[in-house]
Order: sequence, then C-alpha cells, then structure tokens
Amino acid sequence: MRISTALKLSLVAAFIAAPVHAQGKKGKAPPAAAPAAPAAPAALAGQWVGSYTSDVTQKGGKLVLTLAGTDESATGQLVLTPMGGKSIAAEGAAAPAAPAKGKAAAAPAGGLTVTAMKSGDDKVTGSVDASYVDPGCNCSVVSTFEGELAGNTITGTISARDARTGQWNFSSFTATKGGSAKR
Repeated sequence: MRISTALKLSLVAAFIAAPVHAQGKKGKAPPAAAPAAPAAPAALAGQWVGSYTSDVTQKGGKLVLTLAGTDESATGQLVLTPMGGKSIAAEGAAAPAAPAKGKAAAAPAGGLTVTAMKSGDDKVTGSVDASYVDPGCNCSVVSTFEGELAGNTITGTISARDARTGQWNFSSFTATKGGSAKR
C-alpha cells in the first residue's frame, strides 16, 4: 500500500504537535514545576525586644513583649522600662526593681498583661489588659498598640488614654524578635 507524501507529512506534523504525555515513555516531559509558595507569615509568638519613644515627651525606654499562642492570636507580658526608671507595672502591683548599673536585665518576670492579634496582612493589634501609671503624665492610662510585622520586626505605636481626661498620647516603637531593635 502506498502512502502519499502529503499524508506522510500530515502524520508527522500531527505526531509532533501531539501532547508530550501521548508520545510514550521515551518522550515524557519532566513534571511541571509547582507554583512558588507564598512567603510564610511571620510568627507572632515569641519574645520581642526593642525601644519606644513618646511623641509627647520625646522620652522613651526599652520594651520587652513576650507572647505565647498561635500565629494569629497570643497573650503575654509587656515590660516597659523608661530610661533611668523602673519597669511599669499594672496599677496596684509592685514594679520590679531596675537592674543595677552596668548589669544586664534578666528575662522579664511580670509586666503588663497583654492580648495581641495578627491579621492576614501582618497587621498586629493588641491591648494592655489593665490600667497603669504612665510616668510621663503621672496619671492612670489604658493602652492599645498596633504595628506592622515585617519578618522579625514589629514597628508601630502604643496609644495610651488618660483615664481622667480621655486624652490620647502615642509612643512609637520598634521591636525585633529575640534581640534588640536598631533605630
């Protein structure tokens, strides 16, 4: 039986254009690469160490935020230590003593109890669960904080509302997970 040249060319073209998986074992294409996975969200739980500066007084200090829980919500302790002062404690609680000059502070024991949440876009919000005396105004305040999580750093604001006047004061902060923040 004779096959015309045109028919032969049509068969060759169909074979070449056929999907790779239909060509048999010899012509198998390598498996398609999996799409790149999105970057893993930053974990909220852990110890965050940094500094804060009051927008009102231009004074600041150190902060340590220790959180336990899931990557979406956590509870823990916030230790605020004004420069040259003692750590701030909830009203009615004794403040821990400041470390001796030249000595490193130990891991915080106590502090202000906090609740924090992270949304899918790496926004962190939280609140201090009790009022405390702010040394900047020597008044009772309640606080919230919000920031943005970028890798191992949270940058944001701490907002303190004076319980008497309702006036808000803001402090900016930067904290790095497991270490000191650079400003």
